[in-house]
Parts: sequence; structure tokens; C-alpha cells
Amino acid sequence: IHSNRVWFSTLERAPFFRSVNDQNFEAKIRRKVLFELRKTTYHWTPLRYDAELGVVFMAARLAGGYAAVMRALNEIKKRDPLFAPRSLLDFGSGLGTALWASHTHWGDALKEYVCVDASGAMNRLAEQLLTGGGDTDTPLVKHVYFRQFFPVSPKVQSDLVVAAFSLSELASQKEREDTVLTLWRKTNSYLVLVENGTKEGHQILMEARDVLLKKEEKVIHDSRRPVVFAPCTHERTCPKLLKQPVVPCNFLQPYHPLPLPGEERFSYLIVSREAREAPGEREGVEWGRLTAPVHRRTRHVQCQICCSSGELKQLAVTARQHGRSSSLPAFTDLTIVTLQFHLEPKARRGKYRTSLL
Repeated sequence: IHSNRVWFSTLERAPFFRSVNDQNFEAKIRRKVLFELRKTTYHWTPLRYDAELGVVFMAARLAGGYAAVMRALNEIKKRDPLFAPRSLLDFGSGLGTALWASHTHWGDALKEYVCVDASGAMNRLAEQLLTGGGDTDTPLVKHVYFRQFFPVSPKVQSDLVVAAFSLSELASQKEREDTVLTLWRKTNSYLVLVENGTKEGHQILMEARDVLLKKEEKVIHDSRRPVVFAPCTHERTCPKLLKQPVVPCNFLQPYHPLPLPGEERFSYLIVSREAREAPGEREGVEWGRLTAPVHRRTRHVQCQICCSSGELKQLAVTARQHGRSSSLPAFTDLTIVTLQFHLEPKARRGKYRTSLL
């Protein structure tokens, strides 16, 4: 709207240019519009993390970022309990939240942690956190290696690759696309992307998903195709992007830093190398994900579900129609439900029963 106003405002002054030929006239109009836009448009610049800004970031974002990454990785831990990664690559590692979250989930199974961050100051602060901030040189987590650049060889892969709140700090969509493809080349099992739970963060993740699913690389080092693991139950266009106004697909993760508790709103995407049975293909089972707060009513609960058909649906769950396994206590104390469920046909009555997994 603003750019239209600038355009019409410029056209009102157009008689000044009408004595020249049309080509020069259009060029001057274009320059004038761009000049007006530059005066009012926010110019994105990357943050340069020094030691002081790193400490500020630690106080403001460490706990929330750790909570979001923990929740995203828990999706793998819960649904693929046999997965035991031996190596981690953390892009944009910052203070090492992905390192700590991965170690919490898989412990000594992880034999190598490679943390890549362009800021040397952030790497040094992350190293201090590993030693507890004391004088000892013995880290609390071993086999951690900090780098400012990606490992050179495209053939070296890690079982688990994480990029948390990093894609949004890149300057352009082209740079994000190239980075996502590089991260995928270095993924042996799971690629986990986490961003802020805003419209912009959700859009960045959906762009990354489209790049992985649709863009073919000239040189293929690993022939296994990408499979969306979570949170999406399908590979179609996100239905939340089709509705107006656009509401991002995000989740809330409570956490308890000192001295006050808080909640982290985040969006995430997990892509797997393993070819798995696509959700919804088994007969009689429709997979979906709860993507909004569960609203408790007098005799039912109202759920918003992203279905494997790529549609958003509203489901009223009652004990009478869906069975006692889905009665109200199943949703007690949940704010944003990020568990999965499936609908199973009830024997005899042809109804559907919801089961939380």
C-alpha cells in the first residue's frame, strides 16, 4: 500500500519529466520510487556478536532456545526410539543449545559434536559454558569441536544436523536455499530446523521444505530422498498459508529459567533420510497433528487438526462419540498440543475413536 502511494505521488510530479523520451521517463520514475522507498523501508543488517552482545543474548535467549530445540528433538526421541545418533552438526550453534539438548536426549551415544558459528566470541562463550564457567579445563560434555566454517568435504555426514534460529539471520532467500541444501548434503539421518514462531519464521521453514522436496541438485552425493518427518503429516502446501489472515504453524513450550517461568513460541521442521511409510497410507488410519490450543467445553473439547490430506479441520471430541480413551482428562493442563493422534474406526458403530500417541 505504501509503495502504491509513493508511486502515485511520483506520477503527480511526472510533468517535470514529460519532455524526455519514454524510456528515460520510466527510468527516472523507477529511481524516484526506489529513493522514496529507501527512506521508509527497514534495512536488514546482520548482527555481529561480540563478547558483550553474547552475554546479553545468553541472558535473554538461552533458556527459551534450549526449550524449543529440546521439544523439537523430543519428536524424534518419541517416535523413533531406536535412533541413537553418533554425530551432531549444529549450524549457527551460538551458545550450544542444540549441543546441550542433544546430549540430554542421547547422552553418551553421541561421540562427536561439531558446532559451526561465524562468531568467535560466541564460540568462546559456548566453550566457557561447557566448563561451567570455572577454572577447570575439563568440559561437562566431551568431544565438542567449534568451527567458524562448514567442514569442507560434502561426503562427510552427521547423523543429526540442527539449525536453530539460524536461517532467519541469513541475508537473502538465495543464501538460505544454498544453506539448506548444504545442510541436507551433510545429513545422514535427520535434519532439524527451528525458527521463531512468527509468520516470517514459519514462511522460512516452508520455503526450506519446498527446496528440499522440489529442487534437484546437479551432483547427488546421497540418493535417499527427503521425507518430511514432523510436524507436517503431508507434503502438500501448508493449509495455514492458504487461509487469510495467515496464522503461523507454531507451538508453545513452557520453560522455567530463574527467576520467572516463561514460554517459547517456535516453529520447526524435521526431514528424514529414511524412507518411511507415509502417514495416512495405512488402511483405516488418518494421521494428523493438533496445531492450536485445545478448547475445553462443557461436554466436549474442540481441536484444530492438520490432516494428512493437507486440510485444516475442526474436530469436536466427546466421550460418547469417540470413546472413553479420548475423554476430557486426556487434555488436562495442555496449552498447545503437539502430540500426534490417529482416528481408528470403531467396531460395530462405524464411528471414529481418537487415540493420543
